[in-house]
Amino acid sequence: MSKKRWIWLSAIALVLIVVIGLITNRVLTRESNFETYEVIPTSVVKTVAANGQLAETQLLAYGPSEQPVQLAANGSIAIPAQFGVSLEISSIEVSVGDKVADGDLLFTYRNQFGLNTRVTAQSAGVVRTVDTAEGLRTSGQVVSIGSNKPIVSVFASEYDADLLDLSQKATIELDAINAVFEGAVISIGQVANSVSGIKQYEVLVEVKKIPAGARFGMSATAEIEVERADDVLAVPMSALIGELPEVQILRNDSGGASEVETVKVVLGIRGDSLVEITSGVVAGDLVITGIDGKIPAEIQFGPPRGAGNNG
Repeated sequence: MSKKRWIWLSAIALVLIVVIGLITNRVLTRESNFETYEVIPTSVVKTVAANGQLAETQLLAYGPSEQPVQLAANGSIAIPAQFGVSLEISSIEVSVGDKVADGDLLFTYRNQFGLNTRVTAQSAGVVRTVDTAEGLRTSGQVVSIGSNKPIVSVFASEYDADLLDLSQKATIELDAINAVFEGAVISIGQVANSVSGIKQYEVLVEVKKIPAGARFGMSATAEIEVERADDVLAVPMSALIGELPEVQILRNDSGGASEVETVKVVLGIRGDSLVEITSGVVAGDLVITGIDGKIPAEIQFGPPRGAGNNG
């Protein structure tokens, strides 16, 4: 091998050694990069999620009888109505979608004596269905009238039921039309229903106004606010280390350097994403929520057992 070739190979080897040394030194001396959260006064909110539908407070069926039959109430499943003897419908005075007032004529039918009998609305509402035609005989419903008063019927898990109370604020979302509106809890079921094998309790949420485009029967999701603390110091759940009651956090210095201290903290309200800290931090502290790089000892970030939303 020629002397010139040896010189080239030696130069290449030297360059490789320098590059590898630089990379190794950079890896060995790399400081940990901290993901931090600055502690400031904020709000901690705990919610319970419940799914159901937007419904009417009442749906009445009118047939060949003096009194209507309640088909459904507050989003319950409609029960078919029967009125006994089959009678002939003489006239129908309303159409689907008509608004009616208390006392408005709905239809007439011939009773057992061949006399026309008038059937009038017992309360104001909107005609939802017309189920037969003039000249036909029926023992079932002729028209149904909805109250047109909105109610949100949702079901909360048995694990969340003890957190619920009357008058709690609820935020309702209708995915079908991407609409959000507000309501308040007015009723909490006392007997569990089995929904997909899970015990759940019906919760009724009263709403004053529904958004444009909303239709009764649309799927609804309610976020019910069960606990709230305003203007408190809090950290993300991901900042907590250890097990209750000895919960800790890692606190970085204000300059963002690598010095880290372990601080014992006392937890207050546990929200959906933040947890109140009643002792152990002050406003302006930088709390570590994650670490990129090597650390002296293995640390598992995240809420300890029992410190979650329902803990």
